[in-house]
Amino acid sequence: MDGADVPVATPTSSTTLATNILRRPKRKARTGCTTCKSRHVKCDEQKPSCLRCLASKRICEGYPALYRPLDAINHLTDEERRAFAFFRSRTAHLIFGEQDATDWITIFLQRGHADCAIRHGITALASLHESLEPPTRLTWLRRSPQDLSLSAQILALKHYNQAIQSLRDESTNMSSRPDVTMILCIIFVCFEQLRSGDAACLVHLTAGLKLIYWWRSRTGNYTNLKSYSRPMLDLMNEKITPILQRLRVQFSLCMDSRHSWKAYGISPCLPPPAIPTSYSSFDAARRDFDRAMNYLFSALENDQATCYDHVRQEPIAVLHQWKATVDSSTLSLQHTPLQSCSHQLLELYYNISIIIMGTYYAELESAFDEYTDRFRTIVDLAEHIVADWQRSSKEYSLLFSFDLGITPPMFLVASRCRHSEIRRRACRLMLESPFYHGVWRDRYSGLCAERIIEIEEASIVSHSGSATYVPECGRIRKVSADIQEAKEQIVMQFVRSPFIPISPVETTVISLKS
Repeated sequence: MDGADVPVATPTSSTTLATNILRRPKRKARTGCTTCKSRHVKCDEQKPSCLRCLASKRICEGYPALYRPLDAINHLTDEERRAFAFFRSRTAHLIFGEQDATDWITIFLQRGHADCAIRHGITALASLHESLEPPTRLTWLRRSPQDLSLSAQILALKHYNQAIQSLRDESTNMSSRPDVTMILCIIFVCFEQLRSGDAACLVHLTAGLKLIYWWRSRTGNYTNLKSYSRPMLDLMNEKITPILQRLRVQFSLCMDSRHSWKAYGISPCLPPPAIPTSYSSFDAARRDFDRAMNYLFSALENDQATCYDHVRQEPIAVLHQWKATVDSSTLSLQHTPLQSCSHQLLELYYNISIIIMGTYYAELESAFDEYTDRFRTIVDLAEHIVADWQRSSKEYSLLFSFDLGITPPMFLVASRCRHSEIRRRACRLMLESPFYHGVWRDRYSGLCAERIIEIEEASIVSHSGSATYVPECGRIRKVSADIQEAKEQIVMQFVRSPFIPISPVETTVISLKS
């Protein structure tokens, strides 16, 4: 036999083989708590909190429920499956706006499959939304339009109550699972606003803000929460907190009796954002603006500009820095209708913030007269935004939305600018709008603004064209409104300027009938 034909094992080949065997990838464990998985360490899987987290003084975020795609669908009831599909196709887009819908669909549905309370909440919200749809779209029950709407509303209320009860029964720990509590808070805010439950909506929003401030009380910035995993931090910092801050600003801009959050026990503000040298997207610019506006209102309402013992930073300086960064960025080169709307909305809200900063502590309403040119700029921008909406093929929000909209700023212009032509342009934008942005339906806000104009200008003895001057004693200082859709009316209460604690409260009733 020829020895050359016999393979001979060399030391090098044996070493390589052994090395390859040792380097074979190990199967990753799919169990373990969320915190240990994010840290890439082995979890001992003790419940309710693993010992590794307790030993390292970290917060154990619990164990996510694992569903295969088929299981995630099959464990839903028929009504829940239909509601989830409706939420995915309709509700999320109309509530969270086109820019945020995709992210929120993923967040809500993933947690809805894993958590009973969120599952009931999504079913309640989608069912209520469906009950508000035109009769031709209510096809899931073959009955009359009246029965369709009533059945959907009954289903919505049943699951709404079950969501609240599930939250109580499970005793969700806010320390370890803040995402569950805050997502339910957002669902409840949406539900009550769609149901015109203005007072209940405010209760949920206030609770959500208190929880956010409590959760953040252990840190002085937006990212340094070392006890939590990166996914939890990203969700709370980049998604949930901006949404609640934006809604808080919308309520504050309406300038009614609820605009002072100090009375509701809201803690001092979150820290201001760190403004970068440039923005690469409108989303990043909008996120920082949400934080800057929240900082502005909190500093004003608490009569301070400090947060968690930070060095004093004037809110107006933060806003000016943000505006300078936006102007120096290349955002203006983006020309899609949606991006154009985003750019103009940010510009509009910046001008609004300047007016708020300059008038917040003013004792007389005549302080707003110094901002007539800025009021005109705001209405010009709003008219351009509406024109872009009308030219766009996208389906924009027709219902309550967390996205920035024109209603709160237009209500501020119509109620605080006493230039007759400018305030009527703002009023007209609300009355003719088919949208539902912010905390009020656009038309309802327009009707209230229209009545304010009527009351104020009734005190004028004579005026010439648009150069109307409303005397200080004839101006309305504070407004609150109770929308009573069942009675087809709005009961609006107001106090005239100059405001003192014992100022008489006047009431007017506004009809909702066309």
